[in-house]
Amino acid sequence: MSQGKGFLEWLERLKAQKAWTPARAALRRSLAFPPGAYPKVMPYVEPFVKEEGWVREAHYLVAALYALKDGAHQEGRTLARALWEKAQGSDSVERRFLALLDADRDQIAFRLRQAVALVEGGLDFVQLLNDLLRWFSPERYVQARWAREFYGAEVSEEKKGVEA
Repeated sequence: MSQGKGFLEWLERLKAQKAWTPARAALRRSLAFPPGAYPKVMPYVEPFVKEEGWVREAHYLVAALYALKDGAHQEGRTLARALWEKAQGSDSVERRFLALLDADRDQIAFRLRQAVALVEGGLDFVQLLNDLLRWFSPERYVQARWAREFYGAEVSEEKKGVEA
């Protein structure tokens, strides 16, 4: 089981409990702080987190973004694909997507918060966490895959139009 899948199961169990309402409010509020720096969300995230540094911050960030979307998990709908759907007719969404791809550790939480708030509907939070855990790989293959999903989706839609 990937870290993302296990963490999503944890969040889904939390969402099914009565404690979800105050947890969701605290997690959403935590987006105003650096990931992992808002003490009120620590009871909801720390039991699952086993490492320090970026791994810990990524868990906090995904938990807060999950709360921002009210737990709307949609398997297979990546953030890049959702942004492509939103970008139809909007240059500003593409600019934000490119800024997200270029985000460093200081910017990533802010850029992700902006991007997730832009899209409608659910996202694949398992994939999002798995991608964030590898975001700072020197090869930047996560960013390359996101770019293929974003720009490749446009090509796929054009092919559909030609074939029809």
